[in-house]
Amino acid sequence: MKEYKIYRILLGEETAHSPDGKISDFQSARELLEKKPESGIVLIDGLKGKKTSDKLKVFWELVELRESVEFCCAPIYLSRTMQQVDILVDGISSNIEERLPEATSILERGKRISREKLLDNHNLRMLSYMYVRGEEYSLSPVCSPFSQWIYSYPEMALLLDSSTKASKILRPEDLSGLERLRSFRFDTEMIMALRAVAFLEDHGYITRNLLVDRVRKCPKCKTGHLNYVDVCPNCGSIDFNKKLMIHCFICGHVAPDSDFRKNMSFVCPKCNTVLRHLGSDYDHPLESHECNNCGSKFIEPDVKADCLFCRTRTDPSDLTVVNVYSYKLSEKGSAAVRTGSMQMEIQLFDGQNNLKFSYFCNIIEWMREYRKRYADEVFTLIGLKFSNLYEVEDLLGEDLYKKIMDELIFRIRAMVRTTDITTSSAPDTFWILLPRTLFDNSTILAERIELLNDKLEIKSDKKIEITAKCFQIPTEDNEISAEKYLELFAEEL
Repeated sequence: MKEYKIYRILLGEETAHSPDGKISDFQSARELLEKKPESGIVLIDGLKGKKTSDKLKVFWELVELRESVEFCCAPIYLSRTMQQVDILVDGISSNIEERLPEATSILERGKRISREKLLDNHNLRMLSYMYVRGEEYSLSPVCSPFSQWIYSYPEMALLLDSSTKASKILRPEDLSGLERLRSFRFDTEMIMALRAVAFLEDHGYITRNLLVDRVRKCPKCKTGHLNYVDVCPNCGSIDFNKKLMIHCFICGHVAPDSDFRKNMSFVCPKCNTVLRHLGSDYDHPLESHECNNCGSKFIEPDVKADCLFCRTRTDPSDLTVVNVYSYKLSEKGSAAVRTGSMQMEIQLFDGQNNLKFSYFCNIIEWMREYRKRYADEVFTLIGLKFSNLYEVEDLLGEDLYKKIMDELIFRIRAMVRTTDITTSSAPDTFWILLPRTLFDNSTILAERIELLNDKLEIKSDKKIEITAKCFQIPTEDNEISAEKYLELFAEEL
């Protein structure tokens, strides 16, 4: 078996590893990378790691190593344990000789990987990182309770270049307010890692290993920082007291026992009856709480989840439940690493059974050509425009908004025939292709769809409004594409 080189990055004078002729020393990861080294083992030494500044130095060295093609998958060790940094390396060792068998195994498997394939493919880097660590390796989530994301995969986060790759993985709202490093947490990359891991799972490159945890998040802002509060069932106030209540059998009046106390006796404040005997004159009902805001009395308060980030109050049953898993590399993932190619299956339909927009346009082009030969093969398009979507989502939160939209699309799909085809060209624009349907007949369906405006029950200041309009694409003019026609039609909605 080949004897691999050992590179030591010395960041200080507090070395834990004895000088060794087999080890090449460098002052930084950059100095090492400038030498264009061959594959080898990296040891970071010279700092005790008790200071935050020490941890930051090590962290940035790891960032530079992992973002390089040469060491993105290499075995990296620390000479001393460092809280928050340990999870980013392969192990802790003051004697690197003890780690040679496992490090050599990683490098041997790494020889099967083409470095050129990893240059601009960070998904393949993630798969390769898992591959070289063997079949037993499991990508485990790490909890950071003070972060927005609660759980993520920091090993994968190091392999992502946020400056060039964020726009391909993150939505714009994920980047707002995030910094490269905040309290020693690289938030942008952590969110990127979550999305990248979800992408690899969705496409079958990694498979779930163990269910590590289950967390509940705010349905509006997706953070997991929740405070569970007891509130009045009537007005929602948290200002209530637990009181001993008395029920007068004579007149039925119920009030706190303090209202009945008069001198040394219980006297009903409503009927002025002296209540002497518990069980025959009065009893203590189950209502044991009284709201100081609205005065209502109740047995048990309601429990609400109060988001500490956006201050949205939610029923616990409506919180977003997220299962957190560890992952193993799948056979498809292993094949992708060995061949250096990630094959993506072509998906004709999205998650709502709508045809992909590009294929929808191709079918329209085909039907135009078909109608040229058979004039009776008419077809019609119905365009739907949904107004106030973003305002409603902002008011209701992402989860409730998605439920409403799924229900709305389900109702629309129930109105069309199985031979009709649907798609969306934008989040607020929906299309229905009606084969063998005259223009006048399609207007009936459009009117029925607009009637859904009266059936949508949304508890917010803004309402989703649907506009439906029928269109026909001329068959004579081939200079304008179907996609261009849909763009023009969308402007009329």
